[in-house]
Amino acid sequence: MAAARELEWTGRVTAAAPAATADEAWALLSDFSAFHRWHPRVAKCRRVSGGSPRSPGCVRYCEGVPGRVGGGGGGADWAHETLLEHDAAGRMLRYEMNDNNMGFGTFFATLSVVDAAGAGAGGCELRWEFECEPVAGTAKEALVARLQDGIDGMARRVQEALSGRRAGDVKLGTSIAVGGATNPCKLAL
Repeated sequence: MAAARELEWTGRVTAAAPAATADEAWALLSDFSAFHRWHPRVAKCRRVSGGSPRSPGCVRYCEGVPGRVGGGGGGADWAHETLLEHDAAGRMLRYEMNDNNMGFGTFFATLSVVDAAGAGAGGCELRWEFECEPVAGTAKEALVARLQDGIDGMARRVQEALSGRRAGDVKLGTSIAVGGATNPCKLAL
């Protein structure tokens, strides 16, 4: 679903996750209400209405790390976001920010996981694309830097979770279930 009109700011940030396959990373990132497990600046995330966290119409509330509103001190950033599209086969979800305290008006984002590019390349790449109105008092470059920091942290956390799970599997002789209905990976943050 595209925005009703062309928005002034658009862009994409990416991060490599060479220790994770695209399917492994997607299995972790595909739960719309588990964003706090993967994004280093998100302290809380929960479903507040709608269907399952993989069904369009699901609305989540995300709250950032306290003391970081707009990058300064004080309370925490927060946002209500609606899942617009969830494509498991394409490993992509698209959402809209409905309300927030960060100065955003219209904001759409797409998070996707793709196989790493290049012959013989292993791992995957996380992509976060955005379309939004300019944010008053913020340069586009600052928004891009903030999103890049977030996607870099997400790639690190995904790789750490999979590395820890694989190490435990070797030690315990168990297998890794990827893509099932359960999310066996939980991080203590």
